[in-house]
Amino acid sequence: MENAPKIIKKDKAQEELNVFLNNIKTVILSTVSSDGEPFASYSPFVQDENGNFYVFISTSVQHSHNMYNTGKAHLLFIEDESDTKHIYARRRLYFKAKAEKFDENDERTEKIAQLFEKRFDKQASLVRDMPASRFYKLTPSEGNFVIGFGAAYKLDETNKNIKELNTMNGKAHGETHELGLKKDD
Repeated sequence: MENAPKIIKKDKAQEELNVFLNNIKTVILSTVSSDGEPFASYSPFVQDENGNFYVFISTSVQHSHNMYNTGKAHLLFIEDESDTKHIYARRRLYFKAKAEKFDENDERTEKIAQLFEKRFDKQASLVRDMPASRFYKLTPSEGNFVIGFGAAYKLDETNKNIKELNTMNGKAHGETHELGLKKDD
């Protein structure tokens, strides 16, 4: 059966994770306002040697306000639709994240600007030319890497290594959504 779960060994899943994140250039950011209004968009990103992610965004956009006020974001890295074998099984990596806005003269700015310039060449020149924008450090936690049907892996506390297959407490994926729900007769 084409859509049957395909369990991938931990070492192979680790290889796929390493290649996957290197090939993704943007992150989908999900934030929420102080009054609970959700907002989603995307941003180019870089990652430091400790596994933290950084985005450069205008201080006037909703994400900036939301992350500044709540200190939180959710990060989604997802395979391009044109590269997937099955639209319901796109590879994806997601995290909860602590969000920290850099102040105007933050000493870390130069190092992060250089990471952007190394990764994005001339396109990254705007990180030096947009004074009303700031870097946000996004410290990830509770990482999950989904490779396909039945192949979802929890990451370890470093958020760089595959820890274990995510079995959702021993339940099948669909079954966990149904717990506690009652049908109307």
